[in-house]
Amino acid sequence: MKVRGSVTKSIEEFIKINHADGFDKWYSKLTPECKEILSGAGSTKWYPVNEGVLIPTQLMCDLFYDDPKKGAWDSGRYSAKSALTGVYKVFVLISTPTFLLKRATRIISTFYDPSELEVASTTNKSMVILYKTLPAKSELIECRIAGWMEQALEMCGCKNLSVTAPKSLAKGDDVFEVNIKWD
Repeated sequence: MKVRGSVTKSIEEFIKINHADGFDKWYSKLTPECKEILSGAGSTKWYPVNEGVLIPTQLMCDLFYDDPKKGAWDSGRYSAKSALTGVYKVFVLISTPTFLLKRATRIISTFYDPSELEVASTTNKSMVILYKTLPAKSELIECRIAGWMEQALEMCGCKNLSVTAPKSLAKGDDVFEVNIKWD
């Protein structure tokens, strides 16, 4: 149950940018293991999901958000925005939403291990993605992923975007289901 260092670093960067006045308080409350990961987090290295994502995200949500799912969603959006820059931004700008989402099976596995998902249905204006396996049964991870997809699709030019998650591994469902619709 691992997460890529780029995910961990994006949480830290998100807090520095969006909650700068509380960054020191957040950092001081992290466990020594979390601090060690952040101090040496390489974007391609793998780290334990608990110390790499769950603890830092939960602490961020506790300090800065009334709704933890909103905090995780926002940090996922930030992660997409920061990851899909440079050469990747061109890829996103010229991709269709369907093309981008169908690549989600490859994209997610580069950030979270284990991960298993499938595109359950697709049209030219919608898609349903089923995540069968994630490195932890956590609404925070699910919200980060959904927020990431929402931001990536906005960057892809989707209008009137709706991203909902009617099923959750964290809540005991057999899948984390993401329903996406756009104009």
